[in-house]
Amino acid sequence: MTTDTAAPARRILLRSSWATVNIGDVAHSPGAAAVLHEADPEAQITLWAVRLNDRERAMFAERQPWLEVVEGRFDEHDVASTPELARAWEEADLLVHGSGSGLVAGRDMYRWQRTGRPYGVFGITYDPFGLLTPSTLAQARAQIEALPGDYMYERDRELFAGAAFLYCRDSLSSDYLASQGTGAPCLEWGPDATFAYDLADDHAAAALIATLDLRPGFLIAVPRSRYAPYHRIYDRVPQQLDHYKDAVNAAHDEQDMAVLASAITSWVRRTGQDVLIGPEMSYAVQLAAEHFPRILPSDVAPRVRVLTEYWDLPTATAVYRQAAAVLSMDCHSPILATAVGTPSLYLRQPTETIKGVMFADLGAPERVVEIEAHDAAERLAAALAELAADDGRSAREQTVRMREQAQARLAQMAEHAVSAAGRARTGLAVASAAGPLPRE
Repeated sequence: MTTDTAAPARRILLRSSWATVNIGDVAHSPGAAAVLHEADPEAQITLWAVRLNDRERAMFAERQPWLEVVEGRFDEHDVASTPELARAWEEADLLVHGSGSGLVAGRDMYRWQRTGRPYGVFGITYDPFGLLTPSTLAQARAQIEALPGDYMYERDRELFAGAAFLYCRDSLSSDYLASQGTGAPCLEWGPDATFAYDLADDHAAAALIATLDLRPGFLIAVPRSRYAPYHRIYDRVPQQLDHYKDAVNAAHDEQDMAVLASAITSWVRRTGQDVLIGPEMSYAVQLAAEHFPRILPSDVAPRVRVLTEYWDLPTATAVYRQAAAVLSMDCHSPILATAVGTPSLYLRQPTETIKGVMFADLGAPERVVEIEAHDAAERLAAALAELAADDGRSAREQTVRMREQAQARLAQMAEHAVSAAGRARTGLAVASAAGPLPRE
């Protein structure tokens, strides 16, 4: 995109970085910032982060030095807790809500709406049922189609109606919002910004691979429980809902890990290659240690390495790049793998949101296996064999096509966002939609 150097630089405030205990959540922000920066290198992109640790701050400082990072929140009197946030809020032309599971920063968006300046949503899932209504993706679609047209929260409807753009990272969310008559001038499919993440640390990955003695052609397996135990992650007093989630995990962890173990066994016996079990979320380090290699057959266990620490995002992504394939029970590791061209499978649990349909949106519905399917183990084994067939060339070619489609759409989304910011700066009306991108 060309810019008029005589015009004032656009200022975009990106509300994102929801958590640091999930490398998928960490990846949202640098992915979104990268495509916005590419769309307008002269724009001032400011990340308003919810949670950052030192290693994430260091990642931004080293890899995206042009990105300004502010932290803080507003109190009930609309007073910012840090001067940096107050300045960024006053100066920004556009507020962008980053990718995530719903309106994570809904209150901030409502507050911004009162300023009269444009805002938009950059690749979210909007699940009308949420995590406490277990379902397959097919069941979720049937449930959504059965809802009346006035089901959604009115406050969100008002917010979406005034948005310059509303991009949903999965077609179930966009179809649902369309059926609700949000009035959004631009309501379209737009991928999770993680598809644009590319800040891999190849040196750290090479050192880890050498330490673990992983031979080329290894598989990465990512375990998870049905519910992330946030009360333990953040060391807070458990509430009734936390006890419920713990009980669900206790009832399903063993059988879910058995399905993953079956897939690992199939891989090792078919290919003779190693497996690395690594976490997408911090708590999964302990989950993996409790089950692996204990539940693996004696001929398979020696080929399996279990990561004993929660790794950082750049290292994990670079290791994904070196892998033959990624099999994940968390949704963002397949996205990270796709971003670096590595074939992946998503082993979906019914307590996850509808975001898993994003792989079908990119032309690869076979990349998702529902863990409670009666033939889940057989499907996984067949899907892994397909990824490994022909030395993985066909699967990698398909993965590259998925990446190119996602990144092309993200570029269109970013163009629309910087256009909205530019029009706000010059006092013109917000630009029209970027236009639909056909899905395969």
